[in-house]
Amino acid sequence: MANDLSKNKRSSNARDRYIARKLRERRIEMRLSQADLANSLGITHQQVYKYEQGIDRIPASRLYEFAKILSVPISFFYEEEKGESRLSKEKELVVTCANLQARKVRLKFFKLKATLTDTNTQEDYDVEIF
Repeated sequence: MANDLSKNKRSSNARDRYIARKLRERRIEMRLSQADLANSLGITHQQVYKYEQGIDRIPASRLYEFAKILSVPISFFYEEEKGESRLSKEKELVVTCANLQARKVRLKFFKLKATLTDTNTQEDYDVEIF
């Protein structure tokens, strides 16, 4: 009977733990606490801790919410450790303006090299901003 409990179908696997690690790394990179992230989702910081430790699996809908809050595409959580996407050494900047609601925002960059992708044609444009 104890053996049945240790092989719970809902327990996390290697992929779940990888996603959990990516979530934690991105949260720290953005200088957010677990409480900050939890508050933005309406959950407890203990639940964020469980997600980041791989104790609880992250539901797809919650992963989508994490991606929006952490300003990354959902694919960020699925990139392979070795041979990541072509942006593995670069940072992808995703700006969502829908939630700004009449707020004035200023982005400041210090010599930025970027690739802009037309969402309709998927054509890339390289730009440099000084």
